[in-house]
Amino acid sequence: MGGAESVTMFDWPTPEPIKIVRRYLAAMNARDAEQIEALLDERIRYVDSRGEWIEGRENVATATRRFFDLEPDYKLHDMKIVMHEGDVLLKGHASAREERLAHDTLWRARTRRGKLVHWQSYGEDSPALARILMPEAVRGGEAN
Repeated sequence: MGGAESVTMFDWPTPEPIKIVRRYLAAMNARDAEQIEALLDERIRYVDSRGEWIEGRENVATATRRFFDLEPDYKLHDMKIVMHEGDVLLKGHASAREERLAHDTLWRARTRRGKLVHWQSYGEDSPALARILMPEAVRGGEAN
């Protein structure tokens, strides 16, 4: 069992959904709105920590650009990523100028055919981002 052909029991290939989520995280940290849009499914649903959501690639891409304008220092750090029953679960830290965005957070993502179809945040005391970023398209949550 030597050489380049040997495989240890921990050399599992990374599942495709995790690869897509990692590309999304890298694009967020690079503030690459075009790459983010390219990763979004036509029917993406972005759900904020208050349970309000925005649907559709165009709406989520617009909200992302607005978010970058509002929060120039947002970054995602120390991400722990696992698969669970088809979902990609993430735990990490968000840093930002806005104090209510800078904290440890949980996220849940789903992908389909190489695209992100669902992204949900579970941050405590986070602002109503969907409502702030896309008031014309927000749905659900406590306010509706």
